[in-house]
Amino acid sequence: MKKVMKTTNIALETKIMIGAALICLIFSLFGFFLTDTIGFILGVLLGGVYSIINFKIIQFTLEKAMKMPPSKSQKYVQTRYFLRYLFTGVVIYLAIIIPIFNIIGVILGLVAIKFSVLLLKAFKKVSVKK
Repeated sequence: MKKVMKTTNIALETKIMIGAALICLIFSLFGFFLTDTIGFILGVLLGGVYSIINFKIIQFTLEKAMKMPPSKSQKYVQTRYFLRYLFTGVVIYLAIIIPIFNIIGVILGLVAIKFSVLLLKAFKKVSVKK
């Protein structure tokens, strides 16, 4: 039964990451209507790739924490949480100081995972109602 549950989780994680990539593609297409097309697309790409990597890091962190005693796992998860947000700040800072990246594109890429989760949840509710 564990294998079935794990396969289901992997499928959901894959759907979320594919959804995030598609959302980044859609955001990138909006870049063609802007004057800074390349900067916007590169920003969405930077933010999107980072958000997908961050999503995988969360997965690995939680999997590892589940194997630890509760006292150690809490500190481990809190430390990883702080580091992830520190790195997110570094990505945003780099996007601001490096002129080739459009900061709005980076921010849209950073929230692609969140949009993907929300859309998957919305589609799931619609399919359940039918």
